[in-house]
Formats: sequence, C-alpha cells, structure tokens
Amino acid sequence: MNHLIVQIKGNNSGLYKVLSNKSIFDLPDDLDNPKIYNTDYKLEDDEWFHIPNFSSTAYCIELLKKPFVSADYDQIALSEYKNMQFLCAYQSGIYLFQKLSPIHMIQRKWFTISNAPVLEENKTIIVINDLPDAIYVKAEDILYFKKLTSISSIFKGVSELYKEATQQETETFLKSSFIKLEDGYNADKVKTANRKRIALAMETFKKFTPKEKKSVSDYIKDYCQNLTFDTKKSNFSIKNEDDLKHLLWGIEQRYYTTPISKEKRVANSVSPI
Repeated sequence: MNHLIVQIKGNNSGLYKVLSNKSIFDLPDDLDNPKIYNTDYKLEDDEWFHIPNFSSTAYCIELLKKPFVSADYDQIALSEYKNMQFLCAYQSGIYLFQKLSPIHMIQRKWFTISNAPVLEENKTIIVINDLPDAIYVKAEDILYFKKLTSISSIFKGVSELYKEATQQETETFLKSSFIKLEDGYNADKVKTANRKRIALAMETFKKFTPKEKKSVSDYIKDYCQNLTFDTKKSNFSIKNEDDLKHLLWGIEQRYYTTPISKEKRVANSVSPI
C-alpha cells in the first residue's frame, strides 16, 4: 500500500501521516546510469547522482533504517501544515522525498477543470513536483538525487559531500610557488565557485609528480595565454576570479583540442570513462 507522510518541525516535531492509497510520484525510468556525487559534474537530463550503501552512512535517517509501518504515524493536525519540512511518499518499498519551502504552499482562488467546476477561495494547496528530490530504493540500499542542496535539509550532514575549500585551505593554495597574486587579489575575494574548484585542484595537484607538475604548467601556458607567466620565477599572475578559474581549469586538464577541426575548447563538466 502507498502512503504519504510528512516531517514536521517545532514543538510537535516528527513524522505524521497525510494520506494513503495514493501514488504520489511516478518512479523515474532513468536510474540505471547513476553517478557518484562530484561537485564539479553537471548531470545530463537523464542522469542522477547516487550514494550506495546509504543506510550505513552517518546521514541516513531513522525512517529508512526500519520497516515501514503506517500505524506508527498519527494523522497530521490541520494546524501543523505550516510546519512541514519535507514529504516522503512510501511506494512499494521505495521512498520518494520532496523538500518543502514556502513556494510549495500556495493560497489562491482556484477551481479544477471538470463538468461542474467549483470555485475554491482562501484554500492553501501543497504543490507536488514532477520529480522527487531524492529516491531511496531499500532493496538496493541506494539513495538517488539530482541536487545536493535539495536534500541537505532532509539528510543532515550530507552536505559534507559538497567540497569547498576552507579559508585556510584557500590561503594556503594561493601561496603556492606557481601563483603570484596581483592587483590586491587575495583569499578574501575568492567566491564559492572557485573555492569548489580549489578543493578539487588541491586533490589533483598533490597526486602529481614533479615532472607532471612541470607538464601541467606547460599545458596551462599553452591554453591560457591570457595568464601572464613569469619564466624566471615559474609562476602565473592571478589578478582576479577569472584568472584563478582558468588556472584551476588547467590543473584539472579541462582544456582540449578537437582532433578533426583542431578547435580549442574547455570542458564545462567531466566524468571518467
């Protein structure tokens, strides 16, 4: 049997039943090619990120660790709808989640299209998205999702997958011998997008041998001719966010030349094959 439950915040926090015997979401048919979460990877329309062995992670919620028994949940009180955090549709062993925010609660005049339409006034409706924000398949112990930001309030701690360099890590990276900061640019001016790239670049760079570090420097000089390179001191001048972005793309070897047209390009998203 299918059930819809809701997480409530506040004095009466907990899970409550909303309705039963209804299928809320259609299960997507494109879960067969999931990707391990990567902050710098942009999903195609038919792709999902996934976390295998989800029940053993620190951010798995209690709901998913035990058998689903609808009798465990009281019916939500009318006064508690304003305190909803997320919906969870239980459909034949699959849990489908939707984060709730004020945009999902709409109060308008409306009527359904039918042979006998009835105008409804001052009634609040809850909007159900076409796709759930997360899907947990218990038989596989896999959580599927599209956006980490959409599930971080549901699964506490999962945001640790979002790798972003700390202030200290950013300062340390910008002190690297191959970087020369100019025009007052410093760690305080590095924004979120580049902090994410720094986190990835640090992991990549520390795996390089001295020879590979020299090779990647030559590679960056070849593709990023807008970056000033001091041949004597072997460093790149970084004056702003755009300079840093191109340097970080170079460390990640995002630049390439097409084999036929010989056009130089940069990959906006990469995935190992």
